[in-house]
Amino acid sequence: MRDFVFYTGPVMTKSNLYLSLFGYCILAYILVQVPFHLYTPTRAFDLPNLLWLTHLILLYIHEAGHFLFSIFGRTIMIMGGSLNQILAPAVWYVVAKREGSALSNVAIFFTGVSIADVSVYVKDGGMLVLPLIGGLSKTHHDWANLLNEWGMIEYGSMIGELMYWCGFLLSVYGIYSGVRQALTLYRRTSE
Repeated sequence: MRDFVFYTGPVMTKSNLYLSLFGYCILAYILVQVPFHLYTPTRAFDLPNLLWLTHLILLYIHEAGHFLFSIFGRTIMIMGGSLNQILAPAVWYVVAKREGSALSNVAIFFTGVSIADVSVYVKDGGMLVLPLIGGLSKTHHDWANLLNEWGMIEYGSMIGELMYWCGFLLSVYGIYSGVRQALTLYRRTSE
């Protein structure tokens, strides 16, 4: 079976290796943009090309999380957006790993990017500068509400910073692990 760009079959030809490495180069390109565009909350939330597409997909997953987790009460509903945004690629990882697919490395990468994306929202809890969907008032800011409710608003920046670096390092690991796996499979099948 062959996955798009990231080859997971039993035999790794040179062209499949190049295709896999090209895919990981695209992920590396996205990752290089993360520190410049997904680090500090800003009023003009302008993201470049592939990072914008990634953020947009994660945003839809985030918003769906509020609906999905609404049955568990107000606090979990507010957390549900960020929770769903991180859990969706994490579940993808678990399924891909269970199936033995090399796409598990891609899922690790997107789980990390998703954590970094949420970290900006957490950091913004105390600043309230990010534009919200549909121009909602700042009273609808998930993390401002949660951190205020928990009496931790002054720690929002620190929590966001910790989340950012965990997500960034997880993404780096996903790329490293995927490239290493592709090269190992190529060496093994070319002997």
